Amino acid sequence: MVEKTFRKVNKPVVVGVSGGPDSMVLLHAMTELNLSPVAAYFNHGLREEADQEAEFVQKIADSLGVPFHEESGDVQLFSDEESLSIEEAGRILRYQFLFKTAVDLRAGAVAVAHHADDQVETILMNLLRGTGMKGMVGMQTVSLPNQWSASIPLIRPFLTIWKAQILEYMKENQISDLTDPSNAELIFHRNRIRHELVPLLEKITPGFRQRLLQTANILDADNIALEKLTENAWGSTLNSQGTSYVRFDRNKFLKYPRAIKRRLIRKSLQKLRPDFRNLGFQQVERVIEFLRDPKQKSTNWVAKVNLSQSPNKIVFSTWETDLVKNQFPQLMNHEQVSCPLEGEIALGNGWCFTVKPISYSLPHFNKINFPNDDFMVWVDSNFVSETLFVRSRREGDLFSPLGMDGKSMKVSDLMINEKIPAAFRALWPLIVMGDTILWVPGGRLGHAARITEGTKSLLKLEFVKR
Repeated sequence: MVEKTFRKVNKPVVVGVSGGPDSMVLLHAMTELNLSPVAAYFNHGLREEADQEAEFVQKIADSLGVPFHEESGDVQLFSDEESLSIEEAGRILRYQFLFKTAVDLRAGAVAVAHHADDQVETILMNLLRGTGMKGMVGMQTVSLPNQWSASIPLIRPFLTIWKAQILEYMKENQISDLTDPSNAELIFHRNRIRHELVPLLEKITPGFRQRLLQTANILDADNIALEKLTENAWGSTLNSQGTSYVRFDRNKFLKYPRAIKRRLIRKSLQKLRPDFRNLGFQQVERVIEFLRDPKQKSTNWVAKVNLSQSPNKIVFSTWETDLVKNQFPQLMNHEQVSCPLEGEIALGNGWCFTVKPISYSLPHFNKINFPNDDFMVWVDSNFVSETLFVRSRREGDLFSPLGMDGKSMKVSDLMINEKIPAAFRALWPLIVMGDTILWVPGGRLGHAARITEGTKSLLKLEFVKR
């Protein structure tokens, strides 16, 4: 199976190696099959023993006559800066390293050792997250294009092989490996699925894992068919397209079944914001509900993308475009306006600012789906001890955004980083309390007003276009 997967792949192949049994078996098997592997190890900087693991992997690579490449990164810092889980932050940095190595070596592919048990866990994770058909399909044996490259394939040659088979191969060939103690820690979501949920489901319904993979195989074929229908719909519905907008014929768009509409919506965002990966079910449904009401003309959607409609057109446009007027809140009539702790105020260009207490239970802290909206945030209401104000930017304004551990930056720099259009920055509304800026809409919440495990009550702050 491994040799067949690499039949059309140019050499060398970069192999992600952690020192665990799966990747060590993959490196050994590729060496035995003369597939010119290059061992690549990424040090996540999370455990003291990582340096020893790197030395171990290099020693094995040397014994096999395989080139070795290593890189380290501060996963914890990256996690904090990008508001990601440790797992996701580590995954991103690791794959960036693997594909950078592949580019540097002009490698034909990147190979990783995901196996059938990993596939089961991935499908379950996606299901619990509320994914669609694409998530239920799981990982692909060969992914091209992929999140990391449009020209270098990501290959998973073990994806149809069970963990037990890998361990059997390791025993037969006397392959040394290392055990990562974090693989048993139940604080990680995947580990809880691996060690608790999968064994329970297999006990309740023996053969569950194999049937789940069969279901994924069926859905994969269905997904391919739907993708072809979506491509046809895209071609017949698209009116025009640029780097900052996608415009559809509204009447043609609305005639398609809901499943195709959802895919067209997702495809539109992928064209405009290819790096955005957090589009959820509710955000897609918001678009469909918006389009059902022709009285609604425009709304800010996600990822700094605006949605607008006319009797004949539907337009998805990024903040960088000027296709849509009044697409942003602007403080038109006053330099500063006081805000009620519950209620709303009008800004002057069709936008309002609202403050509303929302229900919150401390035991549910780790289960909250935090808002992913450019113009809506939740804040710790206990922090709001003084009157809130909406005001425009002032010379020298400093802000301590979430993810920077209380460090400050210029509001003007934040606006540039967050791609707030220059023409709108002077009247851009800021939420302040005293001398502290709590929130730059379209940018980030302030560090001081963040939700923590000690938070007891919340306020929802939102800019709404009436």
